[in-house]
Amino acid sequence: MPYKYIKKYCSKILIVGLLVIYSCSPKNNSIRTVSEQSSDIPQLKYSTKNENYVSAHRGGSGIKNYPENCIETFDYLFKNGIQIFEIDVAETKEGNLVLMHDNSLQRTSTGRQDVNQVTLNQLKEYFLVDDFGNKTSFKIPTFKEALKWGKNKPIYFMVDIKKGVDYNDIIKEIKETTMQNQVVLVTYTIGQAKKMHQLAPNMLLSVSMRNEREFNEMINSGIAKDKMVAFTGTKRNDPSLLKKIHEENILVIFGTLGNLDKSSAAKNGQLYRDLEKDGVDIFATDRAIFVHQTINKN
Repeated sequence: MPYKYIKKYCSKILIVGLLVIYSCSPKNNSIRTVSEQSSDIPQLKYSTKNENYVSAHRGGSGIKNYPENCIETFDYLFKNGIQIFEIDVAETKEGNLVLMHDNSLQRTSTGRQDVNQVTLNQLKEYFLVDDFGNKTSFKIPTFKEALKWGKNKPIYFMVDIKKGVDYNDIIKEIKETTMQNQVVLVTYTIGQAKKMHQLAPNMLLSVSMRNEREFNEMINSGIAKDKMVAFTGTKRNDPSLLKKIHEENILVIFGTLGNLDKSSAAKNGQLYRDLEKDGVDIFATDRAIFVHQTINKN
């Protein structure tokens, strides 16, 4: 057979082979399906933990052009590896639940009134402002809009309930969006924790264990330990307390908010690595992306 025909024949075989290989390969390995995402939801138990997590304070703060308590900010952080978002839920004049930290709209939006003095329709006319005073095109989200964004994503919301908001209203919207397994209800006192556990016995709670007294109080409170995540405050604890918490199969949340985040920035993140060695499992921080890039490397 002449050489030119052999060359042409071999080229055809090569092309067919490549087409077969391509047709058998995933069309896009970088895209995760909804079912894959759902199976990747962090299991907030010490016994099943295989990495440490970051909780973005106020849903993400200190990010230029991305305001706090904002769905677009959640999306930006999620794409950068963040899986836990601490959000603040307030109530409008007619009782709609929205994401807002302050009583007043002034710091984080173009509104000037208090949240509970405006209707949802009025509130939706305003735009969110980032931590540097830049007006964005983003709107103040309702609690339900945030929950729907998180649905079928491997994320948790730490839900901080602002003063005056009825716990039952919060729980109702969580159930309506079937997000019971993707929320942690934030509590600050043992009384609040007991009340919340009574209303939502199947939902996780963030409970205060900042010292031995609070640890013993919570462990003996009657609240199911498998529904607890322990917040140990914003002052570094003796690792022995964190060890006791872990022995109860409970994860430790520690807040590096404010001064600790600032001091760690000056030391290239060494504090976060030291806190990992102490036993911190979840870092509540204003520097979510940096902390995420720093931890889990020991």
